[in-house]
Amino acid sequence: MLLLGASAVVGVLAAACSSVAPRATPVPGTQATPVLQVVATIGILADLAGNVGGDAVRVRALVPPGADLHAFRLTPDDSIAISKAKLIISNGGGLDDWLGSSLGASVAGDTVHVVTSEGLGLDVLSAEAEGDPHFWQNPLFAVRYVERIRDGMVLADPDRAALYRQNADAYILELRGLDAEIAERLAEVPRERRRLITFHGAFGHFGDRYGWSLTSLVPQGAGEVTPKALVKVLEAIRDRGVPAVFAEPQFSEDVLRQAAGDAGVSVGTIYSDALSEDVSTYMEMMRFNAGSLVEGLR
Repeated sequence: MLLLGASAVVGVLAAACSSVAPRATPVPGTQATPVLQVVATIGILADLAGNVGGDAVRVRALVPPGADLHAFRLTPDDSIAISKAKLIISNGGGLDDWLGSSLGASVAGDTVHVVTSEGLGLDVLSAEAEGDPHFWQNPLFAVRYVERIRDGMVLADPDRAALYRQNADAYILELRGLDAEIAERLAEVPRERRRLITFHGAFGHFGDRYGWSLTSLVPQGAGEVTPKALVKVLEAIRDRGVPAVFAEPQFSEDVLRQAAGDAGVSVGTIYSDALSEDVSTYMEMMRFNAGSLVEGLR
């Protein structure tokens, strides 16, 4: 298995096209150039990969929509898919460590493995973001993900390198536009209400990017709600006078709703690491989150 590390990234980036072109429409795989088989641990990574590869790749997400990835376990079918993949995409940072046990036994020697968050820990700005593996909550970090995915596809399928670079360039422009769009939308929330209170601590990089304060019932890796954490959330609601807290669809929201009821505030919805049938792409998720925050807090 080939792990896409820093030296490989430098070499691939040096060869990348400097101009930005519209997203290409690839020709589906042929017998000579088959469709690239890609496995991603979560739906967000699969969506990013699909935007880079288009019809030239077939991407499977291991964690199904709406599932709690913190409690996920690989199935025999997942292991078979991993064994057939030419490119494996994981997040790293402790988010998808469950993948590790399958790599040694199932992966072919020429398979490329991209860890998308590699190196991003150096960009952490706050204590709230330290140790948080949900880097994509900052769209500019999602750009870095796309660059690593592009480089992995180029290594795994060099015959279509120009296609992957062209698609990545176009998608990166969209992501930078998304970042500006979110910042403009969030400006509708009064500064004193820019406090995001959620079930689990997956929004540290969002807070760093857009200047929001954060409070959660459980840490990044989820877990049990403690009385101390519940008190912390209630104090945050009271001290900042926020009118809403935000539940995540993949987690039970009973405790958060109880805290909201005790404090007399409403409960909105926000997505952290699991897509759904209603919010099926990364860009849809980020736009939905921004809209939900504005609706609940302005």
